Amino acid sequence: MLELISCLVEHNEDKNYVIRWRSATPGQKVTIYMSDDPEHFYSGRPPGLPVAETNDEVVLVENPDKATRHYFLLAFENGSHFVSAERRLTLQGAPNFRDLGGYQAHGGRHLKWGRIYRSSKLSVLSATDIDYVRRLGIKLICDFRQAVEQELEPTQLGDDSDLMIANLPISPGSSQSFMAGLYNGVIDVQDSAAFMETMNRELVATQMPRYASMFEYLLTHDQRLLLHCASGKDRTGFGAALILDVLGVEEDDIVTDYLLTNACLPLDEELERLSSQVTDASGSALGHDILRPMLEVRPEYILACFKEIRERYTSKQAFYQAALGLNEAKIALLRDHYLH
Repeated sequence: MLELISCLVEHNEDKNYVIRWRSATPGQKVTIYMSDDPEHFYSGRPPGLPVAETNDEVVLVENPDKATRHYFLLAFENGSHFVSAERRLTLQGAPNFRDLGGYQAHGGRHLKWGRIYRSSKLSVLSATDIDYVRRLGIKLICDFRQAVEQELEPTQLGDDSDLMIANLPISPGSSQSFMAGLYNGVIDVQDSAAFMETMNRELVATQMPRYASMFEYLLTHDQRLLLHCASGKDRTGFGAALILDVLGVEEDDIVTDYLLTNACLPLDEELERLSSQVTDASGSALGHDILRPMLEVRPEYILACFKEIRERYTSKQAFYQAALGLNEAKIALLRDHYLH
């Protein structure tokens, strides 16, 4: 059977799809199928008519509806198949909107596409964005922002949206003073990278009940859901990492997903904006060397979370049970829901 090394779906300037892959046995014929519903490929139903066939490892597929997201089934000549889609959804008002699908878990299973999304705030979506997101079929949103953030920048997905929003405010200890300083235009942090590691460790130390609630929603709502905070990088980043970890994704792939935020967020623009608005405690303008570690993600940030877990719990299984309320039966149910 084919060992698929990698697969990447992107769109070009004309909004058509470019699909690239690498396999252990290149040169065999690959038949491509497309659907606007990922469940079509997970249900066992016939895939329909192919949109392309090739012996190469790249193909251009015309996009029949640019207002709709599409998913692809790659059927290889030797009988193996693989489902893929764009990981990052290009939205004007939410640049860090991503799908957690496709990652390989233990036992050769993969996360289903179109089931779990992660994002930044949804308060400035364009009309086109709103229409696109609503077509994804998301029914549940886990919002990790604090009450003041939700009040100042409420989620905007249309007045007639039937979405359920679960408010799960995350407030790690030392970040409270940082956030207060940020709102007041003053930041007093000397080693901002170390500060970010500390803040991430505090997610494990103080915020696990919120993440445990997230898993309760995952268990009781077998449907498409989105988790988000303000920028979609710290609180959401750890939430997504926990989901991938519980579902059996390797730590290296979890870090890879975490780091994609750096390619999605307009870091340089945000650096310029903040550097003109905030100072240090002495009133001096903050340098980019202080601000950049707070605005980007680094491997050591998410690894600090896993280090804190290992220091506090005797095993991953003990952590799942004690901190997240997940026994073996619940973990098996989650994997049945979200893996194929």
